[in-house]
Amino acid sequence: MGVIPVLFIIMLFLIFIGVPIVYSIGIAAAWILLTNDFAGLTILPSRMFKGIDAFVLASIPFFLFAAELLSRGGLIKKIIDFSSSLIGHVKGGLAQANILASIFFAGVQGTVTADSAAIGGLLIPAMREAGYDDDLNVVVTATSSCIGPIIPPSILMIIYAILTETSVADLFLGGAIPGLILGLALMGITHYWVVRRGYQPYRQQRASRQEIITTFIRSSPAMIVPLFIVLGLVFGVVTPTESGILACLAGLLISGLIYRELSLASIIEALKGTLYTTTIIYVILATTTVFSEILVRQFFAQKLTSLILQVTSNPVGILALMTVVIFILGMAIDTNPLLVMLAPPLYKVGIFVGIDPIHLGVVLVMSALIGTISPPVSLLLCINCGIAKIPLARTYKIVWSYLIVMFLVVLLAVFFPALITWLPSVLSK
Repeated sequence: MGVIPVLFIIMLFLIFIGVPIVYSIGIAAAWILLTNDFAGLTILPSRMFKGIDAFVLASIPFFLFAAELLSRGGLIKKIIDFSSSLIGHVKGGLAQANILASIFFAGVQGTVTADSAAIGGLLIPAMREAGYDDDLNVVVTATSSCIGPIIPPSILMIIYAILTETSVADLFLGGAIPGLILGLALMGITHYWVVRRGYQPYRQQRASRQEIITTFIRSSPAMIVPLFIVLGLVFGVVTPTESGILACLAGLLISGLIYRELSLASIIEALKGTLYTTTIIYVILATTTVFSEILVRQFFAQKLTSLILQVTSNPVGILALMTVVIFILGMAIDTNPLLVMLAPPLYKVGIFVGIDPIHLGVVLVMSALIGTISPPVSLLLCINCGIAKIPLARTYKIVWSYLIVMFLVVLLAVFFPALITWLPSVLSK
Protein backbone atom coordinates (compact mmCIF):
# COMPACT_ATOMS: atom_id res chain seq x y z
CA MET A 1 0.00 0.00 0.00
CA GLY A 2 1.30 3.45 -0.89
CA VAL A 3 2.27 6.22 1.51
CA ILE A 4 -0.74 8.46 0.84
CA PRO A 5 -3.43 5.79 1.51
CA VAL A 6 -1.65 4.78 4.73
CA LEU A 7 -1.43 8.43 5.78
CA PHE A 8 -5.20 8.96 5.37
CA ILE A 9 -6.14 5.58 6.89
CA ILE A 10 -4.14 6.25 10.08
CA MET A 11 -5.58 9.75 10.41
CA LEU A 12 -9.20 8.69 9.84
CA PHE A 13 -8.85 5.68 12.17
CA LEU A 14 -7.56 7.88 14.99
CA ILE A 15 -10.40 10.36 14.42
CA PHE A 16 -12.90 7.48 14.43
CA ILE A 17 -11.74 6.20 17.84
CA GLY A 18 -12.02 9.67 19.34
CA VAL A 19 -8.51 11.12 19.15
CA PRO A 20 -8.67 14.93 18.67
CA ILE A 21 -8.28 15.88 15.02
CA VAL A 22 -5.06 17.86 15.36
CA TYR A 23 -3.38 14.95 17.22
CA SER A 24 -4.70 12.48 14.64
CA ILE A 25 -3.14 14.52 11.83
CA GLY A 26 0.16 14.95 13.70
CA ILE A 27 0.48 11.28 14.67
CA ALA A 28 -0.32 10.11 11.13
CA ALA A 29 2.30 12.46 9.67
CA ALA A 30 4.93 11.50 12.27
CA TRP A 31 4.33 7.78 11.66
CA ILE A 32 4.87 8.18 7.91
CA LEU A 33 8.07 10.14 8.50
CA LEU A 34 9.36 7.47 10.91
CA THR A 35 8.58 4.52 8.67
CA ASN A 36 9.72 5.97 5.33
CA ASP A 37 13.04 7.33 4.14
CA PHE A 38 11.89 10.09 1.78
CA ALA A 39 12.09 12.62 4.66
CA GLY A 40 13.18 12.63 8.28
CA LEU A 41 11.63 13.92 11.47
CA THR A 42 13.82 16.99 11.13
CA ILE A 43 11.24 18.51 8.76
CA LEU A 44 8.68 18.62 11.58
CA PRO A 45 9.83 21.84 13.30
CA SER A 46 10.78 23.63 10.09
CA ARG A 47 7.49 22.86 8.34
CA MET A 48 5.41 23.61 11.44
CA PHE A 49 6.95 27.07 11.71
CA LYS A 50 6.58 27.55 7.96
CA GLY A 51 2.85 26.87 8.34
CA ILE A 52 2.38 29.91 10.58
CA ASP A 53 5.07 32.13 9.05
CA ALA A 54 2.80 34.38 7.02
CA PHE A 55 2.19 38.06 7.73
CA VAL A 56 -1.47 37.80 6.68
CA LEU A 57 -2.03 35.38 9.58
CA ALA A 58 -1.53 38.31 11.93
CA SER A 59 -4.95 39.56 10.82
CA ILE A 60 -6.76 36.55 12.31
CA PRO A 61 -6.45 37.44 16.03
CA PHE A 62 -7.50 41.03 15.28
CA PHE A 63 -10.65 39.92 13.45
CA LEU A 64 -11.41 37.47 16.24
CA PHE A 65 -10.90 40.12 18.92
CA ALA A 66 -13.15 42.58 17.07
CA ALA A 67 -15.87 39.92 16.86
CA GLU A 68 -15.51 39.13 20.57
CA LEU A 69 -15.83 42.82 21.48
CA LEU A 70 -18.93 43.32 19.37
CA SER A 71 -20.53 40.09 20.62
CA ARG A 72 -19.95 40.96 24.27
CA GLY A 73 -21.06 44.54 23.66
CA GLY A 74 -24.70 43.65 23.07
CA LEU A 75 -24.61 43.40 19.29
CA ILE A 76 -26.24 39.97 18.98
CA LYS A 77 -29.37 41.01 20.86
CA LYS A 78 -29.72 44.11 18.69
CA ILE A 79 -29.32 42.12 15.47
CA ILE A 80 -31.92 39.61 16.65
CA ASP A 81 -34.32 42.46 17.50
CA PHE A 82 -33.83 43.96 14.03
CA SER A 83 -34.29 40.57 12.31
CA SER A 84 -37.43 39.92 14.33
CA SER A 85 -38.88 43.31 13.40
CA LEU A 86 -38.40 42.48 9.70
CA ILE A 87 -39.77 38.94 9.62
CA GLY A 88 -41.19 38.03 13.02
CA HIS A 89 -44.80 38.41 11.83
CA VAL A 90 -44.67 35.52 9.31
CA LYS A 91 -45.31 31.87 10.19
CA GLY A 92 -42.30 30.54 12.05
CA GLY A 93 -40.98 34.08 12.22
CA LEU A 94 -38.56 33.41 15.06
CA ALA A 95 -36.92 30.54 13.14
CA GLN A 96 -36.61 32.79 10.09
CA ALA A 97 -35.23 35.59 12.27
CA ASN A 98 -32.58 33.11 13.46
CA ILE A 99 -31.34 32.68 9.89
CA LEU A 100 -31.61 36.39 9.12
CA ALA A 101 -29.61 37.18 12.26
CA SER A 102 -26.87 34.80 11.07
CA ILE A 103 -26.73 36.65 7.75
CA PHE A 104 -26.32 40.01 9.50
CA PHE A 105 -23.97 38.57 12.14
CA ALA A 106 -21.88 36.76 9.50
CA GLY A 107 -19.95 39.83 8.48
CA VAL A 108 -19.06 40.55 12.09
CA GLN A 109 -18.09 37.11 13.36
CA GLY A 110 -16.61 35.25 10.40
CA THR A 111 -16.10 31.99 12.34
CA VAL A 112 -18.64 29.20 12.22
CA THR A 113 -18.43 27.89 15.80
CA ALA A 114 -18.50 31.36 17.38
CA ASP A 115 -21.57 32.35 15.35
CA SER A 116 -23.35 29.12 16.23
CA ALA A 117 -22.61 29.27 19.95
CA ALA A 118 -23.40 32.99 20.27
CA ILE A 119 -26.73 33.00 18.42
CA GLY A 120 -27.71 29.54 19.65
CA GLY A 121 -27.22 30.56 23.27
CA LEU A 122 -29.83 33.31 22.86
CA LEU A 123 -32.28 31.95 20.29
CA ILE A 124 -32.56 28.24 21.13
CA PRO A 125 -34.11 28.95 24.57
CA ALA A 126 -36.29 31.69 23.04
CA MET A 127 -37.51 29.39 20.26
CA ARG A 128 -38.28 26.65 22.78
CA GLU A 129 -40.29 29.11 24.86
CA ALA A 130 -42.21 30.15 21.73
CA GLY A 131 -43.26 26.52 21.12
CA TYR A 132 -40.70 25.33 18.56
CA ASP A 133 -39.40 21.76 18.77
CA ASP A 134 -35.80 21.45 19.89
CA ASP A 135 -34.67 19.44 16.85
CA LEU A 136 -35.67 22.31 14.56
CA ASN A 137 -34.16 24.88 16.92
CA VAL A 138 -30.80 23.10 16.80
CA VAL A 139 -30.75 22.39 13.06
CA VAL A 140 -31.79 25.92 12.05
CA THR A 141 -29.14 27.49 14.29
CA ALA A 142 -26.38 25.08 13.20
CA THR A 143 -27.00 25.28 9.46
CA SER A 144 -27.47 29.05 9.38
CA SER A 145 -24.13 29.43 11.17
CA CYS A 146 -22.44 28.14 8.01
CA ILE A 147 -23.32 31.45 6.34
CA GLY A 148 -20.73 33.24 8.51
CA PRO A 149 -17.52 31.95 6.89
CA ILE A 150 -18.93 32.61 3.40
CA ILE A 151 -20.12 36.21 3.71
CA PRO A 152 -17.09 38.51 4.29
CA PRO A 153 -14.98 38.86 6.28
CA SER A 154 -14.09 35.20 6.78
CA ILE A 155 -11.25 33.49 8.62
CA LEU A 156 -11.51 30.45 6.33
CA MET A 157 -11.12 32.67 3.26
CA ILE A 158 -7.99 34.22 4.79
CA ILE A 159 -6.52 30.76 5.42
CA TYR A 160 -7.27 29.68 1.85
CA ALA A 161 -5.73 32.91 0.53
CA ILE A 162 -2.51 32.23 2.47
CA LEU A 163 -2.29 28.63 1.27
CA THR A 164 -2.83 29.47 -2.39
CA GLU A 165 -1.52 33.06 -2.60
CA THR A 166 -4.94 34.27 -3.73
CA SER A 167 -6.33 37.77 -3.15
CA VAL A 168 -8.10 38.04 0.21
CA ALA A 169 -10.28 40.89 -1.07
CA ASP A 170 -11.43 38.90 -4.13
CA LEU A 171 -12.27 35.88 -1.98
CA PHE A 172 -14.27 38.08 0.39
CA LEU A 173 -16.23 39.53 -2.51
CA GLY A 174 -16.68 36.12 -4.12
CA GLY A 175 -18.43 34.74 -1.06
CA ALA A 176 -21.03 37.51 -0.72
CA ILE A 177 -23.63 36.36 -3.29
CA PRO A 178 -23.39 32.60 -2.56
CA GLY A 179 -23.69 33.37 1.16
CA LEU A 180 -26.92 35.30 0.60
CA ILE A 181 -28.29 32.55 -1.66
CA LEU A 182 -27.52 29.98 1.03
CA GLY A 183 -29.39 32.09 3.57
CA LEU A 184 -32.47 32.33 1.31
CA ALA A 185 -32.35 28.58 0.61
CA LEU A 186 -32.25 27.79 4.34
CA MET A 187 -35.19 30.11 4.89
CA GLY A 188 -37.06 28.17 2.19
CA ILE A 189 -36.55 24.72 3.76
CA THR A 190 -37.32 26.18 7.19
CA HIS A 191 -40.63 27.51 5.85
CA TYR A 192 -41.47 23.97 4.69
CA TRP A 193 -40.96 22.56 8.19
CA VAL A 194 -42.74 25.50 9.80
CA VAL A 195 -45.85 24.93 7.68
CA ARG A 196 -45.70 21.16 8.14
CA ARG A 197 -45.51 21.45 11.92
CA GLY A 198 -47.95 24.33 12.21
CA TYR A 199 -45.79 26.88 14.04
CA GLN A 200 -47.39 30.27 14.54
CA PRO A 201 -45.92 33.75 13.93
CA TYR A 202 -43.61 35.07 16.64
CA ARG A 203 -45.30 38.49 16.50
CA GLN A 204 -49.03 38.92 16.18
CA GLN A 205 -48.66 42.07 14.08
CA ARG A 206 -46.16 43.35 11.57
CA ALA A 207 -43.62 45.71 13.15
CA SER A 208 -44.24 49.37 12.55
CA ARG A 209 -41.98 51.33 10.25
CA GLN A 210 -40.74 53.29 13.24
CA GLU A 211 -39.78 50.10 15.10
CA ILE A 212 -37.92 48.75 12.07
CA ILE A 213 -36.01 52.01 11.68
CA THR A 214 -35.22 52.13 15.40
CA THR A 215 -33.92 48.56 15.58
CA PHE A 216 -31.93 49.10 12.39
CA ILE A 217 -30.27 52.23 13.77
CA ARG A 218 -29.37 50.39 16.97
CA SER A 219 -27.76 47.49 15.09
CA SER A 220 -26.31 49.37 12.11
CA PRO A 221 -23.03 50.69 13.61
CA ALA A 222 -21.61 47.20 14.03
CA MET A 223 -23.01 45.88 10.74
CA ILE A 224 -21.29 48.70 8.86
CA VAL A 225 -17.85 47.53 10.09
CA PRO A 226 -17.60 44.58 7.64
CA LEU A 227 -18.51 46.87 4.75
CA PHE A 228 -15.60 49.20 5.51
CA ILE A 229 -13.26 46.20 5.98
CA VAL A 230 -14.08 44.76 2.56
CA LEU A 231 -14.08 48.12 0.75
CA GLY A 232 -10.73 49.03 2.34
CA LEU A 233 -9.22 45.78 1.06
CA VAL A 234 -10.80 46.02 -2.39
CA PHE A 235 -9.55 49.56 -3.04
CA GLY A 236 -6.12 48.88 -1.58
CA VAL A 237 -6.43 51.37 1.27
CA VAL A 238 -5.45 48.82 3.93
CA THR A 239 -3.86 45.37 4.16
CA PRO A 240 -5.78 42.47 5.77
CA THR A 241 -3.83 42.95 9.02
CA GLU A 242 -4.45 46.70 9.06
CA SER A 243 -8.16 46.11 8.43
CA GLY A 244 -8.20 43.72 11.39
CA ILE A 245 -6.68 46.38 13.62
CA LEU A 246 -9.25 48.94 12.43
CA ALA A 247 -12.00 46.40 13.14
CA CYS A 248 -10.72 46.10 16.73
CA LEU A 249 -10.77 49.86 17.18
CA ALA A 250 -14.29 49.97 15.74
CA GLY A 251 -15.35 47.18 18.09
CA LEU A 252 -14.04 49.10 21.10
CA LEU A 253 -15.71 52.35 20.03
CA ILE A 254 -19.06 50.80 19.08
CA SER A 255 -19.41 48.47 22.08
CA GLY A 256 -17.84 50.85 24.57
CA LEU A 257 -19.03 54.30 23.52
CA ILE A 258 -22.12 53.76 21.35
CA TYR A 259 -23.72 50.70 22.98
CA ARG A 260 -22.10 51.36 26.39
CA GLU A 261 -22.25 47.66 27.25
CA LEU A 262 -18.54 46.86 27.35
CA SER A 263 -16.79 46.69 30.71
CA LEU A 264 -13.13 46.08 31.53
CA ALA A 265 -14.03 42.53 32.59
CA SER A 266 -15.71 41.98 29.20
CA ILE A 267 -12.58 43.18 27.38
CA ILE A 268 -10.43 40.79 29.40
CA GLU A 269 -12.81 37.90 28.62
CA ALA A 270 -12.73 38.91 24.95
CA LEU A 271 -8.93 38.77 25.00
CA LYS A 272 -9.01 35.32 26.61
CA GLY A 273 -11.47 34.05 24.01
CA THR A 274 -9.35 35.49 21.20
CA LEU A 275 -6.15 33.93 22.52
CA TYR A 276 -7.82 30.53 22.88
CA THR A 277 -9.28 30.51 19.36
CA THR A 278 -6.13 31.93 17.78
CA THR A 279 -4.01 29.26 19.44
CA ILE A 280 -6.25 26.51 18.11
CA ILE A 281 -6.09 27.91 14.56
CA TYR A 282 -2.30 28.31 14.67
CA VAL A 283 -1.73 24.80 16.07
CA ILE A 284 -3.95 23.33 13.35
CA LEU A 285 -2.09 25.28 10.67
CA ALA A 286 1.34 24.25 12.01
CA THR A 287 0.49 20.57 12.37
CA THR A 288 -1.43 20.22 9.14
CA THR A 289 1.36 21.87 7.15
CA VAL A 290 3.53 18.81 7.89
CA PHE A 291 0.73 16.61 6.57
CA SER A 292 0.57 18.74 3.43
CA GLU A 293 4.34 18.53 3.01
CA ILE A 294 4.10 14.74 2.85
CA LEU A 295 1.40 15.06 0.17
CA VAL A 296 3.68 17.38 -1.82
CA ARG A 297 6.67 15.03 -1.57
CA GLN A 298 4.50 12.11 -2.67
CA PHE A 299 3.26 14.09 -5.72
CA PHE A 300 -0.33 13.94 -4.51
CA ALA A 301 -1.49 16.83 -6.71
CA GLN A 302 -0.11 15.19 -9.85
CA LYS A 303 -1.62 11.81 -8.97
CA LEU A 304 -4.95 13.41 -8.14
CA THR A 305 -4.91 15.34 -11.43
CA SER A 306 -4.24 12.15 -13.38
CA LEU A 307 -6.99 10.29 -11.53
CA ILE A 308 -9.57 13.04 -12.05
CA LEU A 309 -8.72 13.45 -15.73
CA GLN A 310 -9.47 9.76 -16.22
CA VAL A 311 -13.05 10.51 -15.16
CA THR A 312 -13.57 13.86 -16.92
CA SER A 313 -11.57 16.69 -18.45
CA ASN A 314 -14.38 19.23 -18.10
CA PRO A 315 -13.43 21.92 -15.54
CA VAL A 316 -16.98 22.09 -14.16
CA GLY A 317 -17.12 18.31 -13.81
CA ILE A 318 -13.73 18.31 -12.08
CA LEU A 319 -14.86 20.99 -9.62
CA ALA A 320 -18.02 18.96 -8.92
CA LEU A 321 -15.84 15.91 -8.15
CA MET A 322 -13.69 18.01 -5.82
CA THR A 323 -16.85 19.15 -4.06
CA VAL A 324 -17.95 15.57 -3.45
CA VAL A 325 -14.51 14.61 -2.12
CA ILE A 326 -14.41 17.59 0.26
CA PHE A 327 -17.97 16.88 1.40
CA ILE A 328 -17.15 13.22 2.21
CA LEU A 329 -13.91 14.05 4.05
CA GLY A 330 -15.66 16.94 5.81
CA MET A 331 -17.91 14.41 7.54
CA ALA A 332 -14.91 13.40 9.65
CA ILE A 333 -12.45 16.31 9.45
CA ASP A 334 -13.03 19.88 10.63
CA THR A 335 -12.94 22.73 8.10
CA ASN A 336 -9.61 24.31 9.11
CA PRO A 337 -7.41 21.16 8.88
CA LEU A 338 -9.32 19.97 5.82
CA LEU A 339 -8.56 23.19 3.95
CA VAL A 340 -4.91 23.25 5.01
CA MET A 341 -4.43 19.65 3.87
CA LEU A 342 -6.24 19.76 0.56
CA ALA A 343 -6.42 23.38 -0.63
CA PRO A 344 -2.85 23.47 -2.06
CA PRO A 345 -3.08 20.24 -4.11
CA LEU A 346 -6.64 20.96 -5.27
CA TYR A 347 -5.59 24.49 -6.19
CA LYS A 348 -2.84 23.05 -8.43
CA VAL A 349 -5.33 20.70 -10.06
CA GLY A 350 -7.77 23.57 -10.57
CA ILE A 351 -5.19 25.86 -12.14
CA PHE A 352 -4.02 23.02 -14.43
CA VAL A 353 -7.53 22.49 -15.84
CA GLY A 354 -8.43 26.19 -15.98
CA ILE A 355 -10.71 26.73 -12.97
CA ASP A 356 -10.78 30.31 -11.68
CA PRO A 357 -8.93 30.37 -8.31
CA ILE A 358 -11.61 32.57 -6.67
CA HIS A 359 -14.37 30.26 -7.90
CA LEU A 360 -12.42 27.25 -6.62
CA GLY A 361 -11.71 28.80 -3.21
CA VAL A 362 -15.29 29.81 -2.42
CA VAL A 363 -16.67 26.43 -3.56
CA LEU A 364 -14.12 24.52 -1.46
CA VAL A 365 -14.95 26.59 1.63
CA MET A 366 -18.69 26.05 1.11
CA SER A 367 -18.20 22.30 0.61
CA ALA A 368 -16.06 21.99 3.74
CA LEU A 369 -18.66 23.83 5.82
CA ILE A 370 -21.34 21.25 5.02
CA GLY A 371 -19.17 18.74 6.85
CA THR A 372 -19.64 20.66 10.10
CA ILE A 373 -23.29 19.60 9.95
CA SER A 374 -22.94 16.11 8.47
CA PRO A 375 -22.74 12.99 10.65
CA PRO A 376 -20.76 11.33 12.17
CA VAL A 377 -18.82 14.30 13.66
CA SER A 378 -21.49 17.03 13.19
CA LEU A 379 -19.54 19.66 15.13
CA LEU A 380 -22.14 22.44 14.93
CA LEU A 381 -25.01 20.10 15.71
CA CYS A 382 -23.10 18.91 18.78
CA ILE A 383 -22.55 22.49 19.98
CA ASN A 384 -26.21 23.38 19.67
CA CYS A 385 -27.44 20.03 21.00
CA GLY A 386 -25.37 20.87 24.08
CA ILE A 387 -27.16 24.21 24.37
CA ALA A 388 -30.58 22.59 23.89
CA LYS A 389 -29.64 19.56 26.05
CA ILE A 390 -30.92 17.00 23.55
CA PRO A 391 -29.20 13.93 22.01
CA LEU A 392 -27.64 14.34 18.56
CA ALA A 393 -29.76 11.53 17.10
CA ARG A 394 -32.90 13.57 17.68
CA THR A 395 -31.87 15.98 14.89
CA TYR A 396 -31.41 13.29 12.23
CA LYS A 397 -35.07 13.32 11.16
CA ILE A 398 -34.85 16.79 9.62
CA VAL A 399 -31.14 17.56 9.24
CA TRP A 400 -30.93 15.60 5.97
CA SER A 401 -33.35 17.97 4.25
CA TYR A 402 -31.12 20.89 5.21
CA LEU A 403 -27.98 19.09 4.03
CA ILE A 404 -29.58 18.43 0.64
CA VAL A 405 -30.52 22.10 0.27
CA MET A 406 -27.01 23.23 1.26
CA PHE A 407 -25.40 20.81 -1.18
CA LEU A 408 -27.70 22.03 -3.98
CA VAL A 409 -26.55 25.61 -3.31
CA VAL A 410 -22.92 24.46 -3.59
CA LEU A 411 -23.70 22.74 -6.90
CA LEU A 412 -25.40 25.94 -8.09
CA ALA A 413 -22.15 27.79 -7.35
CA VAL A 414 -20.19 25.08 -9.18
CA PHE A 415 -22.24 25.21 -12.37
CA PHE A 416 -22.71 28.99 -12.42
CA PRO A 417 -19.25 30.50 -11.70
CA ALA A 418 -20.54 34.05 -12.26
CA LEU A 419 -22.31 33.86 -8.90
CA ILE A 420 -18.83 33.97 -7.37
CA THR A 421 -16.63 35.70 -9.92
CA TRP A 422 -18.92 38.55 -11.03
CA LEU A 423 -18.63 40.76 -7.94
CA PRO A 424 -14.80 40.54 -7.70
CA SER A 425 -14.52 41.24 -11.44
CA VAL A 426 -16.63 44.39 -11.08
CA LEU A 427 -15.29 45.86 -7.83
CA SER A 428 -11.65 44.82 -8.08
CA LYS A 429 -11.05 46.67 -11.34
